[in-house]
Amino acid sequence: MTIPVQVRFADLDPLNHVNNVAFYTLMETARIAFFRTIAPALSGHFVVARSECDYVAEIRGGTPSVDVTVSVEKIGRTSFALLHELRVGAQLVGVGRTVQVVLDDDRRPRPLNDQERALLEGDDSTSSSAR
Repeated sequence: MTIPVQVRFADLDPLNHVNNVAFYTLMETARIAFFRTIAPALSGHFVVARSECDYVAEIRGGTPSVDVTVSVEKIGRTSFALLHELRVGAQLVGVGRTVQVVLDDDRRPRPLNDQERALLEGDDSTSSSAR
């Protein structure tokens, strides 16, 4: 799933490019849109346990939006990893990954149920390449 995410003035630093921390905000915005698409089938709560980003190229001031492709990269027993590819036009500018852990009502990790696993495995954006 690819989501165009607006670049905000607050994302820019004094060098007039998107600050490295803002890459995480761009990924988060796209990830939330991704979850809104599949969230009704995810039970309970989940949290981001790990987040990383490789900066491939600069995003200059004046860039109106960044296309962020979110896809399921790996599914574990109690967690799943998402791949985030950030592009300006055709240019890859960043690659990020997050690991989400699924929690029960007591906020403890719980196994993904069959419905959740099937939903994540069936995501049509899983064919996205990492680099």
